Amino acid sequence: MEGFIELLQKGGLAMYPLLFLSLLSWAIIVERLLSFLTSKYKSKALKDLKLFLAKEDIEGAIKLLSVDNSHVSLVLKDLLERHKEGRITKEEMIKVLDFEISLLVPRLEKNLALLSTVASVAPLIGLFGTITGLIKVFSAFALTDPERAIPLLSKGISEALVAAATGLAVAIPALLAYWLFKIWGNNILDKIEEELFEIIRMIR
Repeated sequence: MEGFIELLQKGGLAMYPLLFLSLLSWAIIVERLLSFLTSKYKSKALKDLKLFLAKEDIEGAIKLLSVDNSHVSLVLKDLLERHKEGRITKEEMIKVLDFEISLLVPRLEKNLALLSTVASVAPLIGLFGTITGLIKVFSAFALTDPERAIPLLSKGISEALVAAATGLAVAIPALLAYWLFKIWGNNILDKIEEELFEIIRMIR
């Protein structure tokens, strides 16, 4: 703990916003990771659903979807009920699915804009800390004799390097996590879209 406080002091004022950004980015990373790992975006009943549709058992398919509370299952259940009653065509079902898939995008990309912002802002704050550290270096030479300026010179250079390194240490994980979750989310959407339209093609 003492080492952490000492690091904050060495880095100067820039360290405090960087600490906040670091906590924010890691909170988002943990939240997104838990969301993807425990998500209800994808229905677990889709494989079994295909078996019912292959047998043209629409009633059995509806019952199967009734016990799955994922977003995809709820949408499919509604579409199959309407199809069974003759209230919707396949073309209309495809349009509904396109719309529902588009609604998943903001949920999959929740808080990713914040991660991107942290990745962009943290190095700039680190650069600000570097500049203020260098200002102290030059001020030390301007206001004191060379011998007395040496400790201030060392402190100023240390502050500049610590702030710059911390800015990068905050930005790099945020940027990597942003792209990881972006790609992960796109893969989920692609798989959902592929399975949903395969199911629609099987409906008779």
